[in-house]
Amino acid sequence: MAYQALYRKYRPHNFDDFIDQENVKQILVNSLKKQKISHAYLFSGPRGIGKTSMAKIFAKAVNCLNFDEHDDVCEKCDNCLECDNKSVDIIEIDAASNNGVDQIRELKNKINIVPSKLKYKVYIVDEVHMLSNSAFNALLKTLEEPPSHVIFILATTEFYEVPETIVSRCQCYSFSRITLNSLKKRLRYIADQESIQINDNVIEEIAVYSNGGLRDAIGMLDKLHSFTSGEITMDDFKNINGLISFEDITNFYKYIFEKKYNEVIELINKIDSSGYDFKNFIERLMTYIRDLIVDYYVSDKKIEYELKDNISLVFALNELLNKLKDSVNPLIIVQVYILNYMNKENKDDQLENNSKKENIHNVDVNLIKNPQIISREIMDGSKVEKNNNLEIKEEKEVKKQNSNKMVVNKQTESIRINNALAIANITLKKEVTSKWNDLNESFLDEKYGKVAQLLSDTTPMVVGEGYMILTSLSEGLIDNIYYNINQVEEFLNDTIGKKTKIVVVLENEFNNIKNKYIEDKKKGITYQIQTESEPLIDRTDDSLINKALNVFGSEYVEIE
Repeated sequence: MAYQALYRKYRPHNFDDFIDQENVKQILVNSLKKQKISHAYLFSGPRGIGKTSMAKIFAKAVNCLNFDEHDDVCEKCDNCLECDNKSVDIIEIDAASNNGVDQIRELKNKINIVPSKLKYKVYIVDEVHMLSNSAFNALLKTLEEPPSHVIFILATTEFYEVPETIVSRCQCYSFSRITLNSLKKRLRYIADQESIQINDNVIEEIAVYSNGGLRDAIGMLDKLHSFTSGEITMDDFKNINGLISFEDITNFYKYIFEKKYNEVIELINKIDSSGYDFKNFIERLMTYIRDLIVDYYVSDKKIEYELKDNISLVFALNELLNKLKDSVNPLIIVQVYILNYMNKENKDDQLENNSKKENIHNVDVNLIKNPQIISREIMDGSKVEKNNNLEIKEEKEVKKQNSNKMVVNKQTESIRINNALAIANITLKKEVTSKWNDLNESFLDEKYGKVAQLLSDTTPMVVGEGYMILTSLSEGLIDNIYYNINQVEEFLNDTIGKKTKIVVVLENEFNNIKNKYIEDKKKGITYQIQTESEPLIDRTDDSLINKALNVFGSEYVEIE
């Protein structure tokens, strides 16, 4: 028998085989038990998480002759066996390659033909968002009132690219990424079944690498098993994927700040000789530093080396990435650029120290870590005196005081979400998304560098004329964006070319918003534009008062 790929061999055959997606599974099982079967379903979610597999199992379940006895497909009756043998009554259509109106018309011509063996004829349309507008229009009436023996199951990775006219005619179910623990358990089960020798550390790396996609994870395990005849090691995983170890990332980071020139050159040469992609390495290093900075602000974790030096390195690495795009010899560019950066940082440190010694009273208020240690003499140019009795406060503590004075108006936030959904435009979203990928070009911009970096870690999910819903994984990042809301919206105005009001929510909150929107659409509820009566962000303090407090301290400033 010909070899069968592991992801096909271990594809779920019944509801019990399915890992995660418990909510979707429970709803479908209950609908089958109560005989409340819809004529059309829409499954949405990231790739490789089981949408098509669930569609096939559901198609088998609606035709199973013994479903009521097991609350699952029996896999023994004639209909179950017929489904397993690729029944002519289960029709799978790839919308990516059959996306024209002619294919849909052909489908409509055949749809009235009764099933040859099964109770229902089930059409599974994969990547349905790839259908052309004319194809969608041709499908509308058929999807709304198909013959009683026909069920449609549509699957897509891009829910918001499916027209609302299609969405409103379907029962919609959102699939989530497979959790890390579930991926590891499934990989371990498959490895044991196939007698694949692999340790838990490598399994965890595969699970992380697959980013919640079970098909990708199993495919990677299959590839590694073909790569080596013995035990699969971490080196095998790195070699086959051209990846860089976490240890290399952390070492390179430390070598730069500790000015270890020889070690830096050796590691760059190691990356080159191993065939790793320098762009991938630089991006991984930027992500590592970004995580350190985010943890510093959000979780109060101590950061290695100075915060400003970490930020400076991120901007420098971004510039290096841009230079690599047009480079004929990436090795030389990386070597020279990194060495030059390390040398430049040495010179900057020397200049900064000399400047402090020669002109100590020429102080930039924005760079002072403890504004309260400055005496009043600074205002008339006298020498700054250090107050040893005052506790030195960290920069992030000052930031925290300021952020506590920011209040998000939940009513205005809700209105912006409503308005974005009311005028959501797929074409406009595609335009904005394409520009979003170029945000890193603004990282070094003197005016907008900070907000561009903040926005680069968000994703535009809903875009309308004048409104936008963004998602983020970090509450701290959302607070930071809201604290700089005016500059953020000004930047978007300059970048997109249109005045836009934004709202930022966590990804899991957006899933709730999306599900409510879908349910409202099914009930015939239409979203209408509402007027904002209050600003999104309420600041209880005036910026001038803030500066005075930062410079002189609260004991010297009286607010009337």
